[in-house]
Amino acid sequence: MELHPELCRSGFAHHEVSDPVAATPAALAEAEAGLDLQAGVLMHVVWLDAGPEHSGRMVLVLHDIVADRLPRVLPWLVQAWKQPALVS
Repeated sequence: MELHPELCRSGFAHHEVSDPVAATPAALAEAEAGLDLQAGVLMHVVWLDAGPEHSGRMVLVLHDIVADRLPRVLPWLVQAWKQPALVS
């Protein structure tokens, strides 16, 4: 799948946590700090991985420029979410 042009540069972090809910405020701050308009980083995602026995949590932060275009970007995000995980 081709990456939506407005999301070509995005940040991603993965953290193993015991409590995704408790870790959310720090992940949100990290994701917000990861946005960089000058570098073109308009989206930052932090995955809070609680292990195979528990649900994790995804924190997704979009720059205002992308959020203003959400009707165009949202279908791409939904399609990306439905894709099988990439295994390297």
